[in-house]
Amino acid sequence: MRPSALTSWFCLLFLFCLLLTAVSRADEGMWLFNNPPLKVLQEKYHFQPTPEWLDHVQKSSVRFDNGGSGSFVSANGLVMTNHHVGADCLGKISTKAKNYLATGFEAKTRAEEPKCSDLELNVLMSIEDVTSRVTGSVQPGMDGASAEKARRAEINNIEKE
Repeated sequence: MRPSALTSWFCLLFLFCLLLTAVSRADEGMWLFNNPPLKVLQEKYHFQPTPEWLDHVQKSSVRFDNGGSGSFVSANGLVMTNHHVGADCLGKISTKAKNYLATGFEAKTRAEEPKCSDLELNVLMSIEDVTSRVTGSVQPGMDGASAEKARRAEINNIEKE
């Protein structure tokens, strides 16, 4: 490609990306399961999630300890996630003879499934607003460092609970 043609191509690509950002927008955004945008969901989608449905969806979602996310897809703990989330585990359990990252695997029974012994999945079981506890730990007259230390101590207490 000639330099002018290459420049024109990049300009068109840039304009296309700019156009996409102009027409794409977030919908109702992120929200907690204990405070869903019920009015928006009803008005835009004619959908009213029940508390039972929200609880089910919350407890069907998992967070991998490596930062990824996924969902339970069976009652016996089968989780679906993206390949890049499972890649760390696949690399750890691979051997010279069997590279799970390159070839994958097919297990016909649970006994044939390779195990990721150090993998941790977290499920959000409940949500509690602890703002007043944390802010209440700061006493009048505390300097910034003392206030931060008090907040951190209360957060540590909450996490232990």
